[in-house]
Amino acid sequence: MKNIVLIFAFIGLSLTNLSAQEAPETLFNGKVSFSNLGVFVDPGFQMTQIAGENTGYFLFRGGVTFGDKLSFGGFYGQMINDIRPASFENILPPRAHMDSYQAGGFIEYTLQASKMVHLTFPLAFGMMELEVDEEGRDFDYEETKTLFVEPGAQIEVNLHRFARLHAGLGYRMMTGSIQDYPGVPDAGNALTFQIGLKMGVFNFNQLKTP
Repeated sequence: MKNIVLIFAFIGLSLTNLSAQEAPETLFNGKVSFSNLGVFVDPGFQMTQIAGENTGYFLFRGGVTFGDKLSFGGFYGQMINDIRPASFENILPPRAHMDSYQAGGFIEYTLQASKMVHLTFPLAFGMMELEVDEEGRDFDYEETKTLFVEPGAQIEVNLHRFARLHAGLGYRMMTGSIQDYPGVPDAGNALTFQIGLKMGVFNFNQLKTP
């Protein structure tokens, strides 16, 4: 019985010492709460080159923000115009073309979001599929799937506390193949231009003020 009392006394002293110690430093300094979080959706358009041909993607992003500074989320992009690379000539039928989609995630840092005009620095990473298609066929050709990384810089304008217009440049770097097919040309590294409209509650603290 005496030993049990001593054990509980030791545990009590240990807990007292722990509570008296200074709290450890953390990434978010213990301030993560629903009031510091935000959510948004971001439809937009991206213009770039694929296999040496000009094209565009409809992009849709969605994410979560922490303190209106650091954002995490995902995206999906669908090519809006079919392209016919020069390598198709004299090899594939005249109606053969190439379409594409891209999907993945992103991290974005926003600098001084409270200012009407400010900067954001997104980093996208994901997979791009390229597929050769031909109108009138009952099946498609094979496709390729390639990983990519795309850092960028954007100018963002606060249109409203729940809406932000942004536009800027990025550079897409193809980094590794998941699936290859000899007849599908490489997408290639390329400059990108993106414009979009973020809509959401970027910090739930905004709801506390009129």
